[in-house]
Amino acid sequence: METVENIKAPVHALVCFHDAETARAMSETAAFLAFSGSENSSITFLHLTDEDIEPVHSVNEDEYQSKAFKTLVGKFDKNKFSVRTFIKKTNDHITEVKRTIKEQNFNLLIYGMNNKNITPALCSRLSKLKGDPTISELEIKDHFKPNEWLMMNRVSDLFNLNSVTTCVFINNNLRGLNRFFVPILGTTDAKVLPSTVTRFARKENAEFMIWDAIGAIDKDQKLQKFYNTFQKVTDDKVFLWDTDKKIEVDFILLQDLCIMGVEGWNKLVRTNLPWIEYLPSTLIIKSKTT
Repeated sequence: METVENIKAPVHALVCFHDAETARAMSETAAFLAFSGSENSSITFLHLTDEDIEPVHSVNEDEYQSKAFKTLVGKFDKNKFSVRTFIKKTNDHITEVKRTIKEQNFNLLIYGMNNKNITPALCSRLSKLKGDPTISELEIKDHFKPNEWLMMNRVSDLFNLNSVTTCVFINNNLRGLNRFFVPILGTTDAKVLPSTVTRFARKENAEFMIWDAIGAIDKDQKLQKFYNTFQKVTDDKVFLWDTDKKIEVDFILLQDLCIMGVEGWNKLVRTNLPWIEYLPSTLIIKSKTT
């Protein structure tokens, strides 16, 4: 397990998106995930578009990078990281992502989407329909608009890219990275979340609320050690939610970024919890499996 004190492995992140607003929103998150180690790392921003591009089109990197991103990377040794930006016309995002990963050996994929295109409610409806063995795939498709069906299948295809750790970032008007909500709802969440959360430890004045719904921290000594160390590194600004208390909408509205494993996300959208539709911008992670 990657520890708070010892992040070394270089990260070469491919950050894909369809619009500049989403890119700006997730650029600071991408920087923390890629540039928190001690080795040379890189971020490649890739704007995937279905519009025609002139052969001599010049990419304006400022369109894709937030002020927070620029401030953060400005503090790093410029010899230790690189940032590149490209724009590519394609009608098939998944094929293009697969090709780019294979050609350039990225080890982290972050795919950004706007919450206007995919919501917990849509994912919940899809999950419940797929859980009904009496409904065929074609019948399920009829319950969604074409763009909704496209986006949800795109997410599914992305999480099937087992060769790299994959993150789906759902932008919900992200304005800062100060309050992090970290639910642990499944056993794989307990394994994938610590290394991701660790990389946000250098964020000044950040607070982390961990909702350990399955009691994983009490059961796992390594996870307990991680939690204790993380508390020290963040000046005791990491907290455990009291599972005897209900999570209310007011609390969720105060959060900036929700960080979840894909198992936890799948479990969460199957519940009827009233605050799901109010989730802030969300980062959903699946570790590489091959």
